[in-house]
Amino acid sequence: MLLLLASVLPQQVRAISCSGAEQLMASIWKELSAGNVSGAEQMLHEMKRTLADCPEVILANARVAAANGRPAEAEDFFLRYADLVPRDAKAYSYHARFLLERGQYLRADILSTQALERDPNDVVALAVRGEILDMKGQTQEGRELLEKACRLDPQNAEAQFRLATIYDRLKRLADAVQHFQKVVEADPQDARAWDYLALDLEPLGEVERADLAYRKGLAANQPGPHFDAFLDYNYGRFLMKRNDLTASKQHLDRAVELTPDFRAPWYERARLNLRLKNNQQAREDAERAASIRDSRGIIIDLQLYVLLGQIYARLGDAVLAEKYAKLSQRTPVPPRKD
Repeated sequence: MLLLLASVLPQQVRAISCSGAEQLMASIWKELSAGNVSGAEQMLHEMKRTLADCPEVILANARVAAANGRPAEAEDFFLRYADLVPRDAKAYSYHARFLLERGQYLRADILSTQALERDPNDVVALAVRGEILDMKGQTQEGRELLEKACRLDPQNAEAQFRLATIYDRLKRLADAVQHFQKVVEADPQDARAWDYLALDLEPLGEVERADLAYRKGLAANQPGPHFDAFLDYNYGRFLMKRNDLTASKQHLDRAVELTPDFRAPWYERARLNLRLKNNQQAREDAERAASIRDSRGIIIDLQLYVLLGQIYARLGDAVLAEKYAKLSQRTPVPPRKD
C-alpha cells in the first residue's frame, strides 16, 4: 500500500499544484494578444503566488518576458520549461512562435516539428510550421496545416489570421472574409484583421460592412502587436471613393504622419487635394511621393507622372505640365506581377 501511494503521490501533487493554471494561462495569453503586457504581468504575479510549484509558471514567464522585449530572459525560461517537461508539446510550440516572431525561421521550424512529434494536434505548432512553409513557397502544404489548426481550435486567432492572409493573397476573397471574421470575433482588438476584412469585403460589394469594419478597426488600433499603420490610409481611400472628401482628408493626413516613408499615402493625398482644389498642397504631396521609391509597385511612376501633369496644368505651369505629359507617354506600364 505504501509503495502504491508513493507512486501516485507525485502526480497527485502536481495536479493539485497546477489546478487553475490552464484558466490563468489562457487569460495571460489573451492579455498578451491584446498588447496589454501590464495586465499579463499582474496575472503572472497572481499565478506565481497561487501556483508557485506549477511548471506552467515558467512558460508564462517566458511569454511575458518576450512581450516585454527581454528576449534573452525569454529564451532562458523557454529552455528551462523544456528541460522540466520535455514531453510537453507546449515546451516547443510556444518557443517556436517566439523564434518565428524574431525572424529565426530555421529554429522555429525545427521546434514546431518537435512539438508536432509529441502532439500532432498542437495548434500553435501547426500554425507556426504552416506559416513557415507558406513563406518558403510551399503554400499548399502550409495552408493544409493552418486549416487543420483552425479546425482543431476555431478560436485560435493567430492560425485564423495566417490562413486568411493566404486566401487574401490567392484572391479567394470570400474565404478570406470568413476567416478574418473569425479573427475579429476571437480578438476584437486585432486592428490588422479589421483592415483586411474591410479590404476584402469592398470588392465583394459589401460596402456598408466594409465601412463598419474600418471603423471598428480604427477604434481598436492601439500600439501593440496588432497595430496597423496603414488602416487610416486604406480608410481614407475608401472614403474618397465614396466622395466623402472631408473625412477622407482627415484619415489621409493621419496616414502620411504614420507612414511618411511610403509613396502611396502621399500620392493618394495629392489626388484628394487636387479634387479639393488645394492645388499647391497637391503639388507638394505629389512631388514628395515622386521622391520615394516604391519597390512593391503599389504606386508606379506612370501614375505619378499623370498626376503631376494634371497638377501643373491646374497650376498654369505649362512647361512642367508638358514635361510630365511626355514622361507619361514614354513610360511603359510594368508587367503585371502574378
